[in-house]
Amino acid sequence: MDIEKSENEKKLEKTNKRKCLLCVAAIFIVLFTSVLAFLVFHKSGKKAGEGIVLRLSEVHSDEYPTSLADKEFSRLVYERSGGRIKVEVYTDGRLFSDEPDALAALQAGELDFARISSAPICKFVPVLNVVNLPFLYRDDAHFLNVITGPIGQIFLDSIEKENVGIVGLCFYDSGSRSLYMKKEIHSVEELEGMKIRIQVSPTMNDYLLSCNATGIIGIATHEVYDKILNGIVDGAENNIPTYQTMGDYLAAPYYIKTNHARVPDILVASSSLFEKLPESDVELIKECAMETELFQIKRWAEKEEKSAEIISKAANVVELTDEELSGFREKAKGVYKQYEAEFGDLIEMIKNEEP
Repeated sequence: MDIEKSENEKKLEKTNKRKCLLCVAAIFIVLFTSVLAFLVFHKSGKKAGEGIVLRLSEVHSDEYPTSLADKEFSRLVYERSGGRIKVEVYTDGRLFSDEPDALAALQAGELDFARISSAPICKFVPVLNVVNLPFLYRDDAHFLNVITGPIGQIFLDSIEKENVGIVGLCFYDSGSRSLYMKKEIHSVEELEGMKIRIQVSPTMNDYLLSCNATGIIGIATHEVYDKILNGIVDGAENNIPTYQTMGDYLAAPYYIKTNHARVPDILVASSSLFEKLPESDVELIKECAMETELFQIKRWAEKEEKSAEIISKAANVVELTDEELSGFREKAKGVYKQYEAEFGDLIEMIKNEEP
């Protein structure tokens, strides 16, 4: 009897062990599927009740014109979707401090929206180089008419057609760009040998090469001040609001008004997000984005005026004569030759556009 009892106990012990292992396996499966579900929603939007929460990256401060437009976009989407779609706007570079990094995240499906300059997108959508050509626009009215009209839509459509993981939703104004540096200059010849921080922009890089200067990329917007102050670069080029908001005027007190280029910003969506959404939501998002164009343009004009007033008191704004500007314009001719063979018709279309 004792031997039989011992064998029964052994069988019971084996059964209990088997049950324990099955429980552990079940717990592991539950945990694994929960983590997997979390990662999926974290990558392409978190569920919020019956709706969805999406993320938008912005490098500028909370009250910057593009940030205000981002938040207006978020408000419209939430309102028009009846609260089903919420777009969380992360300003001040809290998600991505460098725009090319945000672009990469969009393409990988790890980010839903971003407001970025058109310059870094040119690497993937070559036709956008046309928008950024130096001395292409006659004035503000000409530029705004191009980006908000049929020509602007051609460029936006081209982004999606390239099938590089992003969709262009709308253009935002980012003003005209000029040079700023530690010393005052009045001629293009004085640029020779200088290192100028630029965006990842083929057209600007080519233009500086034609001026016998060097364009330095890889410096994020918030790093420009330190790089100029420490002599890593001799100067940079940007619009007046960024020059003022980032405090770059304290390191480079001379703003040389070349007004050499206009590089519009673009509100961009991830293609992978749109592939997961119903067509009705995609159209809703596109319509809301387009409605923010004029909203942002108005806010930009207001900010530009305020920044110009601050700069006029704190830095040296150098107005160039027509003769001095002609030297800078002359150097741009070589840049156009690189794009005229493929995009000549589009360039002429922009030049002939009436405000």
